[in-house]
Amino acid sequence: MSEIHLLTKEQVVQQLSISERTLEKLVQACQFPPPLRIGKRAQWVESVVHKWLEKKVASQLAWEPPKRRRSN
Repeated sequence: MSEIHLLTKEQVVQQLSISERTLEKLVQACQFPPPLRIGKRAQWVESVVHKWLEKKVASQLAWEPPKRRRSN
């Protein structure tokens, strides 16, 4: 098994450039993976956060400008 890196809530919101409240709303709406509770701390597996972000930006990464139509 590969090494697992855990991120705190503060690290997740910093990486995603969102507020803690936005993260909480995303989790409550099942639009973001729920945290692991280790003691009182909420933590996320770094690879899971990256996978979520990759899915969110997939359509933007696949975007290409429309092809120009040739005029006759």
